[in-house]
Amino acid sequence: MGYDLERFVGYVNEGLLCCVCRAVLEDPLQAPCEHAFCSSCIHAWLLHRSTCPEDRLPLDVAALRPLHRYMRNDLARLQVRCVYGPQGCEVICALESLRRHEQQCDFALLSCSNDGTHTHTLTLDCCPVQVSRRSLEAHLCVCEHRSGVCAGAVCVCCSLTHPDEAQCKCVSELRAELHYLRAELDCKVEEVRHEMESRLDSQRRHMVQKESLLKSEVDDLKGQLSRMMSDVRVLLGAERARRQELERAELEKAELLELLKKEGLRPTPPTPTATPPAEGPRKPNPRSSALDCIKRKTNEVALI
Repeated sequence: MGYDLERFVGYVNEGLLCCVCRAVLEDPLQAPCEHAFCSSCIHAWLLHRSTCPEDRLPLDVAALRPLHRYMRNDLARLQVRCVYGPQGCEVICALESLRRHEQQCDFALLSCSNDGTHTHTLTLDCCPVQVSRRSLEAHLCVCEHRSGVCAGAVCVCCSLTHPDEAQCKCVSELRAELHYLRAELDCKVEEVRHEMESRLDSQRRHMVQKESLLKSEVDDLKGQLSRMMSDVRVLLGAERARRQELERAELEKAELLELLKKEGLRPTPPTPTATPPAEGPRKPNPRSSALDCIKRKTNEVALI
């Protein structure tokens, strides 16, 4: 049976899958037709059949040969998760190193070695518990099936004879110590939990204060931006008004210059030889008035 495909990280080539179990090859063998199989899968298949599982060509055990070298190299480089991942192991290693890691993995499940042998009766009561490698030593110290527990015989721990297990001081002391250690561990866990909760509350309050401060700053910036936009609109309106006034002044100036040219080209009427009439109110000269108007408009344009 091959390796479960879901344990692998990344893409796995179709050619590295067993043609029988459709899992990643384990101890692979290859047929003359170049189909690959797990060693256990193809041997179990050939016990009842004599054909290739893939193309049904004749096949026997003697025709099987090792996998091509390049395929073995590709298979060895595949990245796979440890089989003890559900127990907490997070190691990802190459397939060629997987067996070595699993033999030393701290999360590997091991059976308790206490067989419960009692010196006076020689009865066997094996411990059925399976624990991880890193927890095995602690379990052996508290296992109820260890040989040091008294059962109306000589206690291995204190070398004294007791009528029953309840009177064995060594066992009672171990149980009391275990109870004390458990209580101490519960206290430490509770302290850590309270400390983490207080830290989280403090960080939460700090984040809320920072968020409110940022919101107020954003509101102030929005107000400043709104005021600046209104000022810009006022300035643009004033600029448009100035430009319109300038255009009107330029137009009036052009009209007055045209009028002045026309007045300059008009012939002057002959002066009569008769005696001038008595002095009265002098009529305004249109040419001088036009010049004055042009000067005023020029000054207005300059001011604008």
